[in-house]
Amino acid sequence: MSLSLETAVAYVPRAARPCHFEPDILEFNQGVLAPYGMRFDPSYAAGGSNTTFLELAEGVLREAPGPLPAPDLLIVAYALPDPHAPEKTLAAHLTRVFDGRPLSFAVSEQGLGAPFTALRIADAYLRSGRCRSVVLLILEQTSFPYPEPFVQDGDLVDSAVLLALGPAGGWELAGVGSSGPHCDLAALLDKPPGLPGDERPGDRLVVTGSWGDSLDLGPAGPKAHQAPPGSYCTGVWLEFARHHEEWRDAYRTIVFGDVDPRTGAGHVATFTRRERAVADENRRGGHP
Repeated sequence: MSLSLETAVAYVPRAARPCHFEPDILEFNQGVLAPYGMRFDPSYAAGGSNTTFLELAEGVLREAPGPLPAPDLLIVAYALPDPHAPEKTLAAHLTRVFDGRPLSFAVSEQGLGAPFTALRIADAYLRSGRCRSVVLLILEQTSFPYPEPFVQDGDLVDSAVLLALGPAGGWELAGVGSSGPHCDLAALLDKPPGLPGDERPGDRLVVTGSWGDSLDLGPAGPKAHQAPPGSYCTGVWLEFARHHEEWRDAYRTIVFGDVDPRTGAGHVATFTRRERAVADENRRGGHP
């Protein structure tokens, strides 16, 4: 059995709130920044939305179509930190939404690779028999009380994605991979992990982030879809949440690939349409 996508939600808040930092949050941030010669300056965040991770998580959970069943595993993945509420362990706090049942933790410090790593961890938990269902929250907040040119010059916006994975969804996680710096994205996407061996032209859709040039895969190659600008680690996953149902009717396989503009590291994840994946598994097992 593999994890399959049961629910996907994209959330981009439109509202902003005034920039305000409690004294203890201000003191914490000053202590973190001082060793790097940086100064805490709320004026940098004054023009931002100042949406916290907690608000993003609660917002995307509210947008879910009906109550979510309690998962066995809850993972929060992010690339950019939240300086507004560093004292709260968000993943543990969110277990209250599911009556304290899930094992929970966060994946960070990996740039846009964090969601890919979270999927790899979730798959490992499934294969070890320690879980059957996962909720993955991918969060991106963009207001910082110090210079953060990558965010501020890149016009990034707050966003969140919820991926609920279990045994009965429409897209099955087939493989996750990564490469080191100076990644050749086209080469990484050419033979991604989990790709069906009997793929036909037109079976595959390749979804890439907004940081590189759009890929020219040739008239006989896979179809390509590039995420629009405005996101760092959420880009391809926002597109998955928005389009997974229409893509299920058109493609057998979706390959998500992205290269981190800060490190050059590449990441890839393959999802296969579940009904075809089940048929392939039955054939391998000798079933009709």
